[in-house]
Amino acid sequence: MGTTIGSLGVFVEPIRQEFGWSGEQIARALTAFVLAMAVVMPIVGLAIDRLGARIVMGCGVALVSASYLLASRSQTLLVLVGSFAAAGAGLGASTYLPCTVVASEWFLKRRGLALGVLLGSSAIGATIFPVLITPLVIDHGWRETLAGIAGVTLLIGLPIVVALVRHGPYRNGEGTASRTDRPLASLMRARTFWLVTLILILSQLSFFGIYFHLIPFLTSLGFPETTAVLFYSGSTLATVLGAVILGPLIDRVGARPTLIAALAVLVSSCALLPAIGTGPAGVGAGIAFAVLWGAVVSSPMQFAPILLAETAGMASLGTLLGISNFLAGLISSLGPMLTGAIHDATRSYIAAFMVSAIVAALALVPALLLRPGVSGARPDPVG
Repeated sequence: MGTTIGSLGVFVEPIRQEFGWSGEQIARALTAFVLAMAVVMPIVGLAIDRLGARIVMGCGVALVSASYLLASRSQTLLVLVGSFAAAGAGLGASTYLPCTVVASEWFLKRRGLALGVLLGSSAIGATIFPVLITPLVIDHGWRETLAGIAGVTLLIGLPIVVALVRHGPYRNGEGTASRTDRPLASLMRARTFWLVTLILILSQLSFFGIYFHLIPFLTSLGFPETTAVLFYSGSTLATVLGAVILGPLIDRVGARPTLIAALAVLVSSCALLPAIGTGPAGVGAGIAFAVLWGAVVSSPMQFAPILLAETAGMASLGTLLGISNFLAGLISSLGPMLTGAIHDATRSYIAAFMVSAIVAALALVPALLLRPGVSGARPDPVG
């Protein structure tokens, strides 16, 4: 994910400078990426449950590679949007959803920690690669850089998937129910499913409204692009620390109180955005934001599979998680375009970011409505 969604912000300004597109226009490509990633989720989840994760992930890696190669040759907005949409679909089939399902199948009592390590590893990639990719874009251009990413993804990513992806011992029947005991329609009527889905919708809408625009926001304040990328990467590096800390808390304290605390920190961190600037106090506010926001911004994605596994059991986790992420991604894909439109209208990112902060605060409502006894880390045995 580090070379794809984690680095998309690096390409925004170079593409805009070449074509002269507005913030709203360039945001269409980002929105298409996120939207396509969401649209394929139900299909990906069902395919994982039926065909296995290795086949699904392999197809996804190949699609990402081909799409990035097409994007590197694009001459129109339509082609760029289409190729980014295809890349988003491939990413959806090869990263978060299948990896989460496979990790959940290998761990039970330490599932929170396992998922924290998984999210932390993706955050490491999202931290390292923007820093590595930025000078490549500056020296060789965004087109050659995208083409290079396409080649690396295919030559390294695909063999890793084929060689290492295996399902775990908790794949069948573990949890409160199996697929044969409770039909999918019944599982989707569960209270926890819809509360978790609403939390994902609101938190991801807030995330995408800020994340893709962080680098343009910081450069508009007067930060050099390399410094802006460091802040950007620092926020993703903080995700590693946050995921590893939250994992054991989920296993020991429970998912609900840990999630509520994480969302409260997320909302509080957004209040630091108007204080960011190039002066000492502004830089301090920027560092504090990067650490606090980055540490908790991905936390709902860590909680969702744990809570849904308790509701549905492992047999249908891929399908339910796919549907939940589809609904969340469908709505949250509007985040980059909404921020771009508000910026074009106000000539400032702060108003758009404050809207994202309010949306994050709303995610606290369904979190508080989760039943206090739900931990998600220790599902009841079947039967």
